[in-house]
Amino acid sequence: MVMPQMGESIAEATISKWLVKVGDKVEKDQTILEISTDKVDSEIPAPSAGIVTEIKFSEGAVVPVKQVIAIIDPSGKAEVKKVEAAPSANGKAEIKVEDSSSDSKILTPLVKELASQHGVPLSDLEKLQGSGQGGRVTKEDFMAYLKQKESKPTAPQTPAPTQSKPMVIDESDATIIPMDNMRAAIADHMVRSKHTSPHVYSIQEVDVSKVSAWRAKYKKEFNEKEGFSLSFTPFFLEAAVKGLQKFPLINSSVDGRRIIQKKHINLGCAVALGNSGLIVPVIKRAEERNLVGLARGLNDLALRARNKKLSPDDVAGGTFTVTNPGVFGTLIGTPIINQPQVAILCLGAISKRPVVINDMIGIREMCFLTLSYDHRIIDGSLGGQYLAFIREYLENWDMDRALY
Repeated sequence: MVMPQMGESIAEATISKWLVKVGDKVEKDQTILEISTDKVDSEIPAPSAGIVTEIKFSEGAVVPVKQVIAIIDPSGKAEVKKVEAAPSANGKAEIKVEDSSSDSKILTPLVKELASQHGVPLSDLEKLQGSGQGGRVTKEDFMAYLKQKESKPTAPQTPAPTQSKPMVIDESDATIIPMDNMRAAIADHMVRSKHTSPHVYSIQEVDVSKVSAWRAKYKKEFNEKEGFSLSFTPFFLEAAVKGLQKFPLINSSVDGRRIIQKKHINLGCAVALGNSGLIVPVIKRAEERNLVGLARGLNDLALRARNKKLSPDDVAGGTFTVTNPGVFGTLIGTPIINQPQVAILCLGAISKRPVVINDMIGIREMCFLTLSYDHRIIDGSLGGQYLAFIREYLENWDMDRALY
């Protein structure tokens, strides 16, 4: 059994949890381990039935794709053994296993980390003839290569960001919680976004009383036909899509001095995964879906996200994101842009409030919407117009509109 490649851009994955142990009998397609990449967490099934005779990597090990991670013997007669991943000096798992039969150069996580620290492309290391078993590049090979490289004159390079010194912590008065792969990826992504985009925020208040009444009228029929509840979120998704069609610059990304305006709207929908983090699966070509289609897409992605059934393609290619902390009671949020997008829409909680209507006070169902946007290409006028479009679209909801 090899580490699967969960998408073309995925070169390695972390083994989060083994659900079996050596000597266990497994069935074909039985989930036997959980893995994590910088894009998605996944449950991995057994490729065949048999007895697990060898586990080559421990939990926490970072393993290249297509590397053998376990042996499953269909006859159940092979010798049972286990090879653990030994921790390296930097505290990460350094893999000690037989070389794989793959023709590609296998670089250990230690060598990859050294390459990252010194700004050495992995493609350069793959050209080296390593001194390790099977030509593997060792730490000593890397340091020798680095010494040789530094002895040659090179063009000036932008220095890597300095790392802050570790905090001095009294462990008797604190609990140390290492970041898992997903949380570390989120942290890096958020910091990178703040360094990339000058964030600006615009907020408008929306009266969703008509939407609420229309939803109440059809939610029973919807539930009976679709098998799940019609939430408020698809209404906002539809309004967001219609707004992006009217103001397409918001459905863009920035590449240096170029603005890349996307032809299709791939709508990212942030899904909370309990307290472990969040993930943003994508409804592809959202402009081709109606309200029911958006609701179906959102429900499908949310279920698969929480059950770790998403593929890397499900979380790739987003052009605009909607996040809904309002379901947790948040009134107003100011989210960070999901790079390389240039805007994200935040939905606040829907609550009944007294408002002035034709010089009279009435009780209406109200919601705050926040648009976070990249001030490099989106100005306050465009951000405000986009939010105003969404507000008017929802406030003027057609009460005679059919569900299907």
